[in-house]
Amino acid sequence: MRKSAIIGAVLLGGIALAGCSPAEYDSEQPPAPGTPPAEAPKRVADPAAAEHGQAGHGEASGPAAELLINREQLNQLAELAERNSQNPQVKQLAADLKGALEPQLTELRELAGEAPEPPESNLGGATGQTFDQQWKQEVRSLLEQSAELADQAKSAPDLNEIATEITEHQKQALEDLNALG
Repeated sequence: MRKSAIIGAVLLGGIALAGCSPAEYDSEQPPAPGTPPAEAPKRVADPAAAEHGQAGHGEASGPAAELLINREQLNQLAELAERNSQNPQVKQLAADLKGALEPQLTELRELAGEAPEPPESNLGGATGQTFDQQWKQEVRSLLEQSAELADQAKSAPDLNEIATEITEHQKQALEDLNALG
């Protein structure tokens, strides 16, 4: 008898909680106290700018902005390796990366507008071989991500050329990175 009462109470509690889940549609009723505000949809001031990955008010969104952030993160890592690595091969690869990234960054900034500042790397305190290993892992991850982003961007006519260039650069950079051992 007690088991059935407990099971019934648990089922009723579950049904009651199910009624407390957020609605999948807009409601006229105000949110319950303590409910965080829903994110407002981001609006683009200029529809033509939206096609190029440019958002209104100077903030970028879309495939061009995602590629820009990825390339800026790679550039930050290249600069960090030039300063912090003691391995001449890593320093050379970093310099080569920076050289290839400069024209891409210029073009993507023109296409995307201002992108948010990319997150800082966690490698600032690492040194020696530890730095080099962590650096290679982060660069590899960003290069793999850039291939995915470039593939997605190829469907946009204004990004097709830069996306193809990024894909080719990514392949060569991964080969060079793997050659470091």
